Amino acid sequence: MSNPLRQYLVKNNVLSDADFTKAEQAAAKDKISVTYAIEKLGTVDENLLLEALSKMFRVPKCALQDMDIPTAIIATIPKDIALKHRVVPIDRAGNNVIIATCDPRNINALDAIRFASGFFPKPVLASETRLREAVEKYYGNMLDIGANSKTAATPDIEIRKKEAVKRVDISFDGGEGPIIKVVNQILVQCLTRKASDIHIEPYESFLRVRLRIDGVLHEILRPPVDMKAPLTSRIKIMAGVNIAETRLPQDGAISVAIGGKPVDFRVNTLPTNYGEKIVMRILDKSSLQVDMTKLGFEQDELEKFKQSISSPFGMVLVTGPTGSGKTTTLYSALADLNQVSDNIMTAEDPVEFQLEGINQVQMKPDIGLNFATALKAFLRQDPDVIMVGEIRDLETAEIAIKAALTGHMVLSTLHTNSAPDTISRLLNMGVESFNLVSALTCITAQRLLRKVCNECRTVDESITPEIMIQMGIHPQWAAKIKAYKGKGCLTCAGSGNKGRVACHEVLKMNDPIREAILDGMPAMKIKRVAMENGMRSLRQSALTKMAAGITSAAEVIAATTSDADDGRGGKAA
Repeated sequence: MSNPLRQYLVKNNVLSDADFTKAEQAAAKDKISVTYAIEKLGTVDENLLLEALSKMFRVPKCALQDMDIPTAIIATIPKDIALKHRVVPIDRAGNNVIIATCDPRNINALDAIRFASGFFPKPVLASETRLREAVEKYYGNMLDIGANSKTAATPDIEIRKKEAVKRVDISFDGGEGPIIKVVNQILVQCLTRKASDIHIEPYESFLRVRLRIDGVLHEILRPPVDMKAPLTSRIKIMAGVNIAETRLPQDGAISVAIGGKPVDFRVNTLPTNYGEKIVMRILDKSSLQVDMTKLGFEQDELEKFKQSISSPFGMVLVTGPTGSGKTTTLYSALADLNQVSDNIMTAEDPVEFQLEGINQVQMKPDIGLNFATALKAFLRQDPDVIMVGEIRDLETAEIAIKAALTGHMVLSTLHTNSAPDTISRLLNMGVESFNLVSALTCITAQRLLRKVCNECRTVDESITPEIMIQMGIHPQWAAKIKAYKGKGCLTCAGSGNKGRVACHEVLKMNDPIREAILDGMPAMKIKRVAMENGMRSLRQSALTKMAAGITSAAEVIAATTSDADDGRGGKAA
């Protein structure tokens, strides 16, 4: 019996009979479809072939490469079905889901989609090459809800019991059920995609699982609503919190081995209208960057910071909002100071990473062990270097300053917007200005900027010299500097960004700054004095990285404020 596809393509002069024979041979050899073999051989233009097939099947065609499909649409078809039948949902219309497929005659695929999604599939035609790219783009990093099936693979995860250093198989509760597999896959995805946090959010008719990657949340899974209670209970059991308590927030921790690699998660539960929201922060020691030269400091800033922490006494503060990398900077400083000859003690809430050779103390406010109490005890432990997780109140601030004034190096953090704002915050707490100027050595404010993806980096033509000048670039350089952005590719999952880098504002104390503090100047004027004495502001530091092509103009604007907002109107060289 003759092949209808051959007859149609040859009759309509799309390709020759000999070329079709070559495609059939290639398809048989590589075990692929004939149409895909034709596309790979390149004997006919992709658009011409798609046009011919569209007329033959009497199905509209689409250009997947030009589409940006929302996550909510992608989530209508499970990953296992998309991979098996090579289909991608592109839109919804009432009870119908519009799917791109290379074979609109595949009744098995249409039935599977209808039963799995509850929608009636309406096919449109796409080339198999573009379909493969789209499946990888939209489903490559998404969890497979097919974990509910018996054939789904279970990640190699073990629970680690900290107290006895004993590893117990994660399926200790009677077998690898679907809930265990889903939780395991979520944890594995967090590690492999280098996420910092996992958000599991309950809603009326579904659950949503998102990962924070490079500071931005990405949805990876929407389990059905009937998984809400068992999935929450599973995580609470692993975290060692009370599964019967659903009215109050709870904190716990999960310590597991994933493929033999130890990884810790800090867990917090919070009651919401439709159940408990869970946020898990990954504490992966292997990802901890303790090399200060790789933290994003410019060379002069790094020298100031290293000189400050190397002083025999004084106080060095690292400031910024939550998630700005303060802990990483502090641990890098501790690693640099960690010598056999020194006694280093830390008060942390929580202890995020275990550092060999450093005495780390976990705060337990419920029994009275807080930062102030720990600091008092440290002063009787003959310390050389003290690290306090955060200065939250006057008592902690005063003890830290006392320690700095009595021959100890004190490192700590504050949640402030800039280095000069830190001084105002401490003074407003009630710290005496004469004690502050005597104890304080250096303040480093920082932000994290998303890096432009190297694979799809391109010049951002929308950033004109006028915009450069408004951002703070000196007019002399505005026309010479190029801003870059990412177009989006498989490497960066279409975001245009891959990885993050810190920008810093290093305020090293000197006599003019001390005089400004003692004179009671506001933060705005202290910043002006500091910049006149060589301090590079957060905006200037970010612009330096933009000029080097490391980050985009959009990130600079989003993460830092203009120096002109302070009434100074400074320009970055």
